[in-house]
Amino acid sequence: MLNDIRQTSKSGATYIMVAILVVVFAFYFGAPQGSGGGSRPDRVARVAGHDLFPEDVNVIQFRSFGAQKATDEAELLKQQAASMRALLMIHLLADRAEKEGMRVGTEELTAYIKNPSANAEFLWAYGQNGKFDGPFYKNYVQFQLHINLAKYEDYKRRELLARKYLTVAESQYRAMDWEIAEMNQLKNNKVDLEYVKFDPSKLAESITLSDEELAAFLSSKTKEIAANYAANKTKYEDPAQVRLRRIFILRPAQTEGDDKVEAAKKKWETAKTRVETEDFATVAGELTEDYAKEQQGLMEWSTLENMDQSIAAQVKDAKVGDVKEVVTDFAYVLVKLEEKRDAKVTPLAEVEQDIAKAMFQTERVDQEIAKMIAQLVEKAKTSESLEAALTELHPAAAEGADPVPSVWDAVSTASTGLFTIEGEDYAAILGRSIPGLGRAWNSAPGIGPNPQLVIDAFKLTTENAFNGKVYDVGAAKVIVRLKAKEAATDETLKENREMYVAQIRDGKIRGQLGPWQAIFFRPVDPFNQLITQYGPVLEGMLKEAMDNETVQIYEKNYVPAQLVKDASNPVVDVVAEPAASAT
Repeated sequence: MLNDIRQTSKSGATYIMVAILVVVFAFYFGAPQGSGGGSRPDRVARVAGHDLFPEDVNVIQFRSFGAQKATDEAELLKQQAASMRALLMIHLLADRAEKEGMRVGTEELTAYIKNPSANAEFLWAYGQNGKFDGPFYKNYVQFQLHINLAKYEDYKRRELLARKYLTVAESQYRAMDWEIAEMNQLKNNKVDLEYVKFDPSKLAESITLSDEELAAFLSSKTKEIAANYAANKTKYEDPAQVRLRRIFILRPAQTEGDDKVEAAKKKWETAKTRVETEDFATVAGELTEDYAKEQQGLMEWSTLENMDQSIAAQVKDAKVGDVKEVVTDFAYVLVKLEEKRDAKVTPLAEVEQDIAKAMFQTERVDQEIAKMIAQLVEKAKTSESLEAALTELHPAAAEGADPVPSVWDAVSTASTGLFTIEGEDYAAILGRSIPGLGRAWNSAPGIGPNPQLVIDAFKLTTENAFNGKVYDVGAAKVIVRLKAKEAATDETLKENREMYVAQIRDGKIRGQLGPWQAIFFRPVDPFNQLITQYGPVLEGMLKEAMDNETVQIYEKNYVPAQLVKDASNPVVDVVAEPAASAT
């Protein structure tokens, strides 16, 4: 199949590139089938009658993460699991497409494979001219992607079927007239609020506590202080910690070839022998293969709970200077206990003064804020603005006179500026929230989050600009008054209708299908974080298929498969196959 796209050669440089890639892939992923790499591994999953093997997962893993094989075991497992989930989705969607009568012709498949902007495996592999090269393609698939041509082309056919299915599904999401009208209101109804925020931390600076008052509080509140200490005891506890130095050696899988397996074992034995007579740090600096190599294997201080539990179990009862051996599925590790810190609890007697001061100050501040708010609310009812009301309560000092310190110095008026109830939801666009970027609908600019405040703000009118309510925003108290208001119009609807339609459709697609395009390129989000969940439609489809065993996962044969199963949380039994059945 597709023999015509495998023939045309470009230049000798193509073969040099292929040779380099073969070496890189063999180093990280092992030799291809039939090249002396050992027996074929067990299958990792079965989807609608199609058996899937580690080399099928590797196609997606390699195009997603290249030859940058993670040195951290947990991260490598996550990469493999994310790649496997994408593979399961592709085969399951292709099965759905075939049941709907969709097909992929040879010419269509040929064009898809030859298009580097659509075929993710070749986005960077065609060289500087970006043109398809037949012999390069053939060698790249067999030696770089670690899969034979017929199987690869069958996979691409199913991938294209899956894309067709989702493209059709995406086209079903429409924007209704009422949704368009509502979006016009959300985007163009705006208010500008004048507000005063009573921040306890700022008020505390203007309130002085005498030693006599503090002593009296301490003597009268012993039970409350003790209760506060008990409720916040973790603040006064330092957990036991250890500092380790380690030698980390990657442990290749059998499928990566006997030479690699034996080389790792030899390095492991060498490390164990050398640390018996040589300085552990020196040996670690030479042999360790993890991120701490430049620090000669020295790790940061850590509690036992926050480290790999196989290592924690070994060092739990160790003495400083002890060296322990840890062997996992992915690594050989020598661990030396460098230092220990015992757990420590600061007694109440040492901190009761600080607790009493904090409690007393909070009490005084709360009392002062309640009194100030009552005065400001009453004054604002007859004032044209909050600023005018505040000025009446705290007049400026006479010209030439020194200002008299006052708790009112800690508050002032501010303005939100015009804002909508829609907010600025960049998280929906970017796939995750970024502190300081965007604004949720329930948060007023400059004020902070309080959904009732925002809802009430859009009910205010020029005739009834002040409602006298006090809102909690974090630890602060806030009162607001309408400063200005704008309304949506038929003109804004007409001008922006196409944009509203696109945004409504995009929101529905993201909400139901999630970042589905990532399935066919890289299962990572724009922030290079692994995608472990797609939209509810796709996740529901996968879970249903696992429940009815259209999808079967053999996690005993492939460790990352357990992460896939956990992420989908299906109700299925563990399925294991004997090695002999993986044919």
